[in-house]
Amino acid sequence: MSRVQAVFKHMKKRNQIYHILYAAMAVVFFAMIIWAAISNRGQSPTTLLSEGNVAFEEGWYMADGSEADMDHLHEMPSVEPYQEQSVTNVLPADLGEGKSLCFRTKNIIYRVYVDGVLRYEPNIRESSVYNRSLGTRWSYVPLYAADAGASVEIRFQTVYKSARACIDHLALGSAAGEITGTFTGKTVAFSTCLLLLFAGLLLMIADIPANLQKDKNHELLYLGLFAISIAIWCLAETNLLQFYTDDSRLLQTLSCCSLMMIPIPMVLYLDAAFGFRKKWVKQGICTLSVTEFFLCIVLHFAGILDFHETLTLTHVLLAISAVLLLYTIVKNAFAVRESNVRNIYKAIRTVGLVSICFATGIDIVRYYRAHNSDSAMFVRIGLLLFILCYGSASLERMVNAVKLGMQAEFVSQLAYRDGLTGVGNRTAFQELLEELEGKKKEYPGIAVMMFDVNDLKYVNDNLGHQRGDDLIVGSADIIRSALEAVEGSCFRIGGDEFAGVLIGEKVEERCEKVMALFRDAMESYNAVPKQQIRISIAGGYAIYDREQEDELLMDVYQQADVRMYENKKEIKSKQVKPDEFYRGRQA
Repeated sequence: MSRVQAVFKHMKKRNQIYHILYAAMAVVFFAMIIWAAISNRGQSPTTLLSEGNVAFEEGWYMADGSEADMDHLHEMPSVEPYQEQSVTNVLPADLGEGKSLCFRTKNIIYRVYVDGVLRYEPNIRESSVYNRSLGTRWSYVPLYAADAGASVEIRFQTVYKSARACIDHLALGSAAGEITGTFTGKTVAFSTCLLLLFAGLLLMIADIPANLQKDKNHELLYLGLFAISIAIWCLAETNLLQFYTDDSRLLQTLSCCSLMMIPIPMVLYLDAAFGFRKKWVKQGICTLSVTEFFLCIVLHFAGILDFHETLTLTHVLLAISAVLLLYTIVKNAFAVRESNVRNIYKAIRTVGLVSICFATGIDIVRYYRAHNSDSAMFVRIGLLLFILCYGSASLERMVNAVKLGMQAEFVSQLAYRDGLTGVGNRTAFQELLEELEGKKKEYPGIAVMMFDVNDLKYVNDNLGHQRGDDLIVGSADIIRSALEAVEGSCFRIGGDEFAGVLIGEKVEERCEKVMALFRDAMESYNAVPKQQIRISIAGGYAIYDREQEDELLMDVYQQADVRMYENKKEIKSKQVKPDEFYRGRQA
């Protein structure tokens, strides 16, 4: 074993010791925290704030004396949309100071009176974008000791015939305690929504570097958009955003419209990740989603049906998309693949699928057992795991695809690039001519330029091959710069031969500009005092004549070659011979 290997082995063992020690530190740290939390449990701030709060859901009566069903006001026989009704109750005789009437409303417009005097009216903001109702809204009406035994009345109007209208979570007590209790009860839901939003943003950001390769696959982008759409809807449905803005109508519009944004990224993700055998599936769902979105927009702004009233259309499309999602994933999970590649993607995605299915089952049981405080709590957690599992699998697969793409790009560079100069090689030049031959009449003009570097053999034989390479590289830079100045392509097609191809408008004018540019560059290079080598390049060009139907681009290439050799003879007849020029310059 060499000394270097021994050093690395020693460092590796030392790192392992650090890992073990850090793990021991973590175990002790968490043990202390858990022990302290268990041994010193006391009342939480939420419990202290809400101490003395009492439910106030019983004893509410309609104006006709019938008992009010506060959870289902829309089902009451006397309740009609936009007809004011009222429910009344009597405040306790021992009300005390610092109390509030706390409640939540859904799909009603309301005002609160105490002994016939208006005590509270929500700020109703108007906009053509908003729905007719105030959505779901928490309210905290201040009460005083003088209100003990007084009559409290809630005058309300429902705005929909079939949608649920209610006044629930009625309580008397500290508003701060009720608000804190609401936040505490929805901590898991709210945190899950934020994690979903964060995961979606991460997936979208990860899609950017993952798709810098030539063959793009945006499954990370689509999965990220899918997660963000669901996260926005879930955040709106927690009803906690109202504590950050008083505009509950805006939040209801946000909830309704975010649902319509879910199907398209979901279907695009399924197509990118798994592929649909029948292409009409993706096109059909996307077309239906776009049509439904703009139909709802038209119905809303025409005043026919608002976003809440067209939710049925959205739910139907979401149900179709959900069935498609489940079918595609289950089919892919049980597909038999003859591959020796490790099955990590399948395992991770199976975990995600099991998570969402198991979570859905739990919430269905909770729903029928009357756990109505948050009927979708486990679904959100399962959905988060689903997004993370599928996102991580897609990200790993995308990273591998990028690696393969980089390898393919490297192989392509070797196959089509000249190793010395970095310009295209003879293979690239020939394939370009073959490609252009099939569609040459589609272009306004095509020109082929030929260049030949003079004195290469003399420089190699007398100054050495390193000087010869310097001559080729310097000549290539001059020719390439001149061609790129007019959007042309440069190729090295032989030891001292270069070619250029120009496509598009005004090719003859551009060819003349190339000739002038590379001649000026040669003069500037050779004018440098004590230059070790001289650059001398002959050039010529020919242009494809569209009127000559039988003319081939190979004929154009040969014409350019002939003109280049004519220029070469002319240069040699006027130029100082290499042995005279390099006399005394040999290294």
